[in-house]
This record gives sequence, C-alpha cells and structure tokens, in this order.
Amino acid sequence: MPQNDPETDASDGELPGGDRSGVTRIGAGAVAGRLVVFWYGHGAAHPNHSMGTVVIATKTATPVTVDDLYRDPAAARSRLRTIVPPLDSSLRLQDRKLETETFANWLPTAQGLEVYVWVAHVIGDYVPVTVPWERIADLLKPGVEQMLRAD
Repeated sequence: MPQNDPETDASDGELPGGDRSGVTRIGAGAVAGRLVVFWYGHGAAHPNHSMGTVVIATKTATPVTVDDLYRDPAAARSRLRTIVPPLDSSLRLQDRKLETETFANWLPTAQGLEVYVWVAHVIGDYVPVTVPWERIADLLKPGVEQMLRAD
C-alpha cells in the first residue's frame, strides 16, 4: 500500500467561482471532466491548486486533446491568446499577454469552449473563460463542434 508523503498534503480543491473536481459533460459525442487538487508542501509559503481536464470521444473511447480540435493548432492558439483576455468576466486577465498559453486545460460546454488559463496563486491559480463556438468555428476540424456538443 502506498504511503503518504509527509512533506506534502493534498485534497480536493475548489477554484474561485466554485469549479471543483467532477464530470462536467456526458453527451452522445463526448464525456468530459475536471480534476482540481488543493495541495501544499511542507514549509511552502502558501497552498496551491493544480488542475487538469479530460475529454473522451464516446465513439472511439479515446482522449480528445486540444490539438485534435483544430485544423491548424498554432493558428488556433494564436487567436485564443488574443480573444481570451477580453472574454474574462473576472477581469483577472485584463492587460495580460498570453504569449505562451497552450490552452491544454479545456472543456466543451453548450456555450463554447471553456479554457482554464493559469495565473499566479494570489489571483486564483486558474481563470476559466468560455470562448463562444462562433468565435472559433472556422478554426475547428470538420465535425468537432458537432461531436463535442452532441446530446
């Protein structure tokens, strides 16, 4: 049986706005979920949250990665870096340049693609932003939006 590391404590976490671990979507085309972990190391100045998302295509039972979504992943990341900060209703991304953000943590929603942008712990660890489907529809591979939104 694995032993707990006495130097680190971890438990289920919650992001600002109430996002916690759990299944976020069960649809005909995809199943999705989010894992939020609250942790701190012995002697650390403050605790942190880590998170990850997973999206599984129901027809193939395989993961759908962020790069599986787009015709040109580099062009998609470039556009998202521009359009995501103004869509942030919390204003935590206001005046931030997302030069290296890869948008690897994402979930499909009825309204659009929800992305989680990493920020410093002092402003919440992650900022969820929903990008409306119509803002990225031209970037998506054929059939991706329909698969992710299928009920």
